Amino acid sequence: MKQTLKYLTQIQPPRNYKNIDSLNLVAEYIKKRFEDIGLEVEYQEYEVAGNIYKNVIATLSAHHLKRVVVGGHYDVCGDIQGADDNASAVAGIIETARQLKAFENKLDFRVDFVAFTLEEPPYFATNKMGSYIHAKYLKENNIDLIGMINYEMIGYFTDEPNSQEYPNEMMKNFYPSVGNFVLNTCDENSKSFLEQLNFQNIPKEIESYDIVLPSELSMLTASDHLNYWSEGFSAVMITDTAHFRNPNYHTKNDTIETINFKKMQQVVDMVVCAIKQLKV
Repeated sequence: MKQTLKYLTQIQPPRNYKNIDSLNLVAEYIKKRFEDIGLEVEYQEYEVAGNIYKNVIATLSAHHLKRVVVGGHYDVCGDIQGADDNASAVAGIIETARQLKAFENKLDFRVDFVAFTLEEPPYFATNKMGSYIHAKYLKENNIDLIGMINYEMIGYFTDEPNSQEYPNEMMKNFYPSVGNFVLNTCDENSKSFLEQLNFQNIPKEIESYDIVLPSELSMLTASDHLNYWSEGFSAVMITDTAHFRNPNYHTKNDTIETINFKKMQQVVDMVVCAIKQLKV
């Protein structure tokens, strides 16, 4: 995963919506990594303001009708490295694909690994998001989606006291004050999928917490999974909680030196284990 972060964080100019050539280089890199694993890969292209942007989609066990999507965005906000946000997720997706490829014959569902573009401003919460394009495609084609797993910042962990904040003061009474865990969160309609993933009972090395958010708080989990929720699909976000923990969020300090690769690996191992035991 370190290899992926090194490549993405050193791309110049940075991989934001203005720098189409950089985004294309990243898309080509991700495509090649998936192909090296042995997956079928395609681009989902769409046009915004006269430019062509690309989601990268790799497929495992394409013969199954039911499918799981594992996704995360590869663009960055502004002129920064974006190591945690969201190169960490891209590395996580590729590592998840690598591990599941070895388990392919034991899966009774298809898995699509999708690297999205245009998650960041100015296109966040618009129909120009790569995840909006993908979720809309699934809906329009009546795809039987078991659920979507969204990696959103999975690389920043700290043992500093009182390093974890929350969007709601009451949450401090129930969850840790130290930012060394991973959060698995969903809306009320996705609760059954979160329960199927069974994060609290599978073998794992990292501490994790499940949170089902009421609809009025769902926008606090601002990322690509929102577009699946809006189409009626189940989706779960896997996150280090972003700006509620990471002081480098959307700044030039979000560099590869701040990433905890051991914890990142533990997050991915947890998700892989959850997918392996899914019953559909």
